[in-house]
Amino acid sequence: MAGALRPVVLLMLFASLLFVLAGVLDGAYPGGASWFTGTSADFAALSYVFGLVNTVVALLVARGSERSLIARIALAGFFVIERPGSAFLFGEKSIPSIGTHLVTGVIELVILISALRVWRLGHSLAAKDVDMLFALEGSSPVPREEDGKRGKRAKRPNSAALPAGQAWLIGAVTLLMAIVLVADGLYEGFVPGGRDWSVSGEGAGWLVYLFASVMLVIAVRAVHGARLALRALLVVALILFLERSFTPFSLREQDPIVLALHGLAALVSLAVALTTANAIRAGRSSAPDTLRSLEAA
Repeated sequence: MAGALRPVVLLMLFASLLFVLAGVLDGAYPGGASWFTGTSADFAALSYVFGLVNTVVALLVARGSERSLIARIALAGFFVIERPGSAFLFGEKSIPSIGTHLVTGVIELVILISALRVWRLGHSLAAKDVDMLFALEGSSPVPREEDGKRGKRAKRPNSAALPAGQAWLIGAVTLLMAIVLVADGLYEGFVPGGRDWSVSGEGAGWLVYLFASVMLVIAVRAVHGARLALRALLVVALILFLERSFTPFSLREQDPIVLALHGLAALVSLAVALTTANAIRAGRSSAPDTLRSLEAA
């Protein structure tokens, strides 16, 4: 029987093909409908970038890299949201294109679940069995009963309290990020009775309110040290850093205030990412002490 990792790698490569197909169907090629139009439709070309990144990560995962597997889990979480969203937000798309985006989103959800299963299984095995798990050929190892008991005794807590200063810093920069996003939406006229709200093109500027809400909701858990919330906040901050940095160029924005708000949001989102990454790193460095105390108990 093939190794537990083999189906995940095959799904990743299949997803890469779907990314390329989506770019072609969206018209992201010379002379196509989404080729340097100066509108949000230009985002269709990102499908090729996503496909390339996905292929590289798949090859690294196939070589047995656990870090690459973790990175792919994060990418899958992003693509599960991005693929369905981009099907309706960035320019008008044909029915086959929308279908390809939605199918890719489903495939990414399967990859996310499967990769998480493999990663969790790897942490429940003895060290000598991990190589077998991450091999593309061979049988999938089964956790032994003794290893399972040992894993339960040494199981890490799902959260660890952050130092007060670190928690306040994460909360402050996240709140500042939300304020900048809301200010951007208000300045661009996305208020009751203002500009028309839509899900595509320049009318999608109201999404900054959604981004701000998501960041604040995640931060509520992150400041208490929840590992999953910290990682989610890091991913969202990095996504917003890229989006705020490149959107003005794609839409050819000329308003200096809008450009300033985008630049400020990019800087603050980077600050959120750095402070969150520092908190995650600090939590990892304290993990061995926690495990030793659990084993002693």
